[in-house]
Amino acid sequence: MKKILVVMFAIMLASPLFSQIHFGIKAGASTDFTFTNQTFKNTTVTIQNLKTAEWGAQGGVFMRASFLGFYLQPELLLATATNSVTYDDVEAGGVPVIYNQKFNKLNIPVLLGFKLAFLRINAGPAASVLISDPKEIIQGATYKRATFGYQAGVGIDLFNKLTLDLRYEGNLNQFGDKITIGGETFTLDDRTGALLIQAGLIF
Repeated sequence: MKKILVVMFAIMLASPLFSQIHFGIKAGASTDFTFTNQTFKNTTVTIQNLKTAEWGAQGGVFMRASFLGFYLQPELLLATATNSVTYDDVEAGGVPVIYNQKFNKLNIPVLLGFKLAFLRINAGPAASVLISDPKEIIQGATYKRATFGYQAGVGIDLFNKLTLDLRYEGNLNQFGDKITIGGETFTLDDRTGALLIQAGLIF
């Protein structure tokens, strides 16, 4: 995360080099924290599904600096998400148990883009920093405080004031390492993916 913050600060210092600089605010929704399907079995529990994801919300600020037909757009977004983990408790007769985990995080994408007709096309690295522990977390779960990935997508600007974006976000490393249920520890393979839908105002 420190590296991305340094890049954002460097961009601000280099602002006189860009032909146009705009600031804005944005908000949107995402299908964040879609975990990979996995099945674990032992004498205590059987985890049937680890891929149920809920829609989350996000909002924050961005800067867009144009140069030589391209633009650079760093963003700072607060985001929330809920992930549901379902498993069968063998000791309770196979009764399904659902844990809902709520997350708050800070997303920091830095996108490079260009315009093609009326469309904006952009892609770039993105950092995600966990800023609070899940409120209803499974005992023994370990999640990384920061992960790194990428975003890519398209957008349009209307009347030079309204901006709309549709993006895919992928992770380059795992969000968590393991969970412990019924006294047993299971290793996770949970590289996340997300569909982002955003709208904003340009100043």
